[in-house]
Amino acid sequence: MTRDEIRKHVGKRVTLKLTPQAPGGPTVTGRIEGVLDAADGLLVTVVPDGAPAAVRTIHYHYIEAIAPAP
Repeated sequence: MTRDEIRKHVGKRVTLKLTPQAPGGPTVTGRIEGVLDAADGLLVTVVPDGAPAAVRTIHYHYIEAIAPAP
């Protein structure tokens, strides 16, 4: 996934398919709250469904695919 592909989903409820190395994978479903450019890439902030207090920050290289959430 490229940075621009991920940016298109900000504010949307999606399911992220993560790489096997990603902490907390293999998938996470929730709303992409925002993105932040970092020196080593893009950080994606996700508010998981059912756990709004458990906001996750995921480095974009762990994201294999994004799909609209069911």
